[in-house]
Amino acid sequence: MRRIKTAFAGIAAMLGLAMGSPASAQIFFFPPEHQGQPVSGAEPGLFVPAMTNGQPADIRANLVWNLRSSLNVAALNCQFWPSAMSVDNYNAILTHHADELNAAYEGLKSYFRRTVGRRWQSTMDEYTTTMYQSYVRVGSQRSFCHAAADIARDALARPKGQLHITAQNRMREMRNSLVSYADAIMLYHEPVPLPPILRLEDRCWRGDSYNSRRC
Repeated sequence: MRRIKTAFAGIAAMLGLAMGSPASAQIFFFPPEHQGQPVSGAEPGLFVPAMTNGQPADIRANLVWNLRSSLNVAALNCQFWPSAMSVDNYNAILTHHADELNAAYEGLKSYFRRTVGRRWQSTMDEYTTTMYQSYVRVGSQRSFCHAAADIARDALARPKGQLHITAQNRMREMRNSLVSYADAIMLYHEPVPLPPILRLEDRCWRGDSYNSRRC
């Protein structure tokens, strides 16, 4: 039994794992760096669809609602990574920042009522649907989920009334994460190479020490 434990310890060492402690839950060996500069929400190409002729209050409402939309997509599409807690964190954000989110929604309603008149409801529905769809990218799912998990934690840490600060500071990163990213070590959908299993014949041992020269 002692020899077997020694053999397993050797395998773990080759894999770079620590015996007795679980590997940290993550989806990258080397996480992507998608950070970007703070935004106002009016930058060209930042959001899809683009808001036209928006006033400062409209732009801020659109910025906050894009953050909510992206985190909603993460709650739906990142459940393959349980430790990200995408659903729990999203629901907690809805509760913690309810007043600011309601204000953002009312801000969007005011914008569409002012700009399209009677057609505001259908136009707003089409607009927000396209907004949600802009955060769905199959090839960049892992990098998007990685960014969304960190941004959700940032949002939860903000006091009530300051969700827009997270949106200003992190939405460029959220948008950048929609670019497909291949891990520098573990390639996407590629098998992980494993070392050969150690041989356990008696001739491979000297007492309790494994002799790699003999095997």
